[in-house]
Amino acid sequence: MPPESPLARPDPKANAFPGQELAYESIQRLWSAWARRRYRDEFDRVTAFCLFVGYPRSGHSVVGAMLNAHRHAVISHELDAPRLILAGCDRDELYARILARAAWFNLRGNRSNYRYQIPNRWQGRFATLRVVGDKAGGWVTQSLRKHADLLQRIRHTAGAPVRLIHVVRNPYDNIAAISQWHRMSLDESIEFYFSHCETTSPLAERDDVITVRHENLIRAPKETLSDVCEHLGLAADEHYLAECASVVFERPTGSRHRVGWTPAQVAGVERRARAFAFLDGYQFGSADAAAENVAAQATLPAGRAGDRTRERGYFERVGAWLSPRVRSASPRE
Repeated sequence: MPPESPLARPDPKANAFPGQELAYESIQRLWSAWARRRYRDEFDRVTAFCLFVGYPRSGHSVVGAMLNAHRHAVISHELDAPRLILAGCDRDELYARILARAAWFNLRGNRSNYRYQIPNRWQGRFATLRVVGDKAGGWVTQSLRKHADLLQRIRHTAGAPVRLIHVVRNPYDNIAAISQWHRMSLDESIEFYFSHCETTSPLAERDDVITVRHENLIRAPKETLSDVCEHLGLAADEHYLAECASVVFERPTGSRHRVGWTPAQVAGVERRARAFAFLDGYQFGSADAAAENVAAQATLPAGRAGDRTRERGYFERVGAWLSPRVRSASPRE
C-alpha cells in the first residue's frame, strides 16, 4: 500500500448558500425513497454498474456527462458511491441514490464549477436502464487504497457486472490542475497524484477496465466515446456521438503552463511516470505546447459546453426531476 498522501481540498462550491448541503441531503433521501419503489423493475434490467477510477481534474467529468446523456444510462456526478456501499446499503438504495443525484444535478442545469450540458440528449431522464453508475474517480481511488475488499463489496452490492473507466491526462496538466483547484502546493500535488497512480496501476490491465486518454477524447471524441460505450454494452448511434462531440474543445487546456515548475519537479514527474505504462508518451513540452498555452487562457476549459448547447428551460428540468423515465419514442430533446 502506498504511503498516505495529502488529502485534496474539496472543490469550491459555486453559488452555495448556508444550509445547502443539509437541504440537499434531505431532499435526496426523500426522492430516492420514492424512486426505490417506483423503479425497482428498471433496477432488475441493469446489465452493468459503472464507476470511474483515477485522479481529480483528469477530465473524467465530461466522460460521465456524455454517458449520462445516453438514453439507457444514468451516471451521477460525484455521489461517492463507495461511501454508501461501505455503509452497507443494498442494490436498490444505491441505484435510487444514483438516480436522485443525477436528477438533482440536471435540475441545477448540469453545472458544478463547469457546465456539462449535452445538447438534445437524455441527461436527467432515461428510456430503460441498462447502465447505472457514478462519476467520482478520485474518491473511488482513495477508497480502493483504504479498503482492499472494496471491489468485491461493489460487485456484491451492485448485482451486475462492474465496469471501470480510467481517465488519464498529461500528468503535468493533471498535477497543475490539482494544485490550482484544490489549493495544494505543487510538491503536494505531485505526491497526491502518484499515490493515485500506485492504486490504479494494478487495475489498468484488467478486462473490466478501459483506459481513456483525455487528449484522445479531444482529438477523436466520437471514436473514443464509442469505445467507452462498447465497454459498457451500450449502442451508440451517430446522433448521440455527434451531439456529445459538439461540447469538446479543439485542444487540451495546457494547465501545466499556469503554474511555475522547477527543473527538479519536471524531471521528477518524468522519472516517476515511467513506472506506469498508461502514462507512456506524455511529456512536459510538446509540439502543441504553444497552442495549449493559448488555450489555457480560455474562459471555458476543455469539456465545458460553452455557448454551443441549448440551455434547457427550468420547467423542462423540473419535469424531468418529477418523472425521469420516458416511455414514449425518442423525441429530439
